[in-house]
Amino acid sequence: MEEDEQMKCGIHTLRGQLTLPMTEPKRAFLYNGSWTRNFKVIDVQIFPDQIVNNDALFILHYDDNIKAGPDGEDSAQFGWAGIDGLVQQWTYVDPDHVLVNDIFMSAISAAPGNLNYVVKLEQITTTVPEAILDEVKAQLQA
Repeated sequence: MEEDEQMKCGIHTLRGQLTLPMTEPKRAFLYNGSWTRNFKVIDVQIFPDQIVNNDALFILHYDDNIKAGPDGEDSAQFGWAGIDGLVQQWTYVDPDHVLVNDIFMSAISAAPGNLNYVVKLEQITTTVPEAILDEVKAQLQA
């Protein structure tokens, strides 16, 4: 594998900060013009921007609608993270997802402030028919 090829595959990181309360979700631009190089979220971490912070929830989703909270029945949601004021954290990412297009992030908190996030992505190779099915699935869930 060439060096350029190694840089395109592997682990990628999205990191940033969300200002709470949110009025619209933040978009992460993932679409790279290829139907065969796609992504899976393998880890989500969130942390407050101050020593003292209230509970916060973070949601990864396919659609551009702001999320009011984690909802296992909302098929557009596929990843969640939570943190309480004592910095006890939990995360869960639905293992049955492939990201062909952009994703969105929403967060809620007990009080205004900023929430930092780090989303770790693994670039995977799929066939064109698999990618089309994954994109149709995401659009149906959005």
